[in-house]
Amino acid sequence: MAELIVEIVALDRKIWTGTARLVRVRTTEGDIGIMPGHESMAGLLKPGEFAIDRVDGDRLVGSIDSGFISVDNNRVTVVADEVSLDSEARSA
Repeated sequence: MAELIVEIVALDRKIWTGTARLVRVRTTEGDIGIMPGHESMAGLLKPGEFAIDRVDGDRLVGSIDSGFISVDNNRVTVVADEVSLDSEARSA
């Protein structure tokens, strides 16, 4: 089964890196969900919650202040001014 390689980065540190089946974020164009095979894109993020459905079945949830997202070839990179996780699950 295809999966995404996801990296969440704040301005001052790497927050989380891992594999996922789905990434949900809020962009200036609206809420989006990214699954394997998603077309390449880049977008500006609005402050709000994000969720990552990890390959291991766990869900990582947090909030983003502002930033941008890049999607290319099943790789998702989120860069934000500030990121906070609702859980302490980290894999950096």
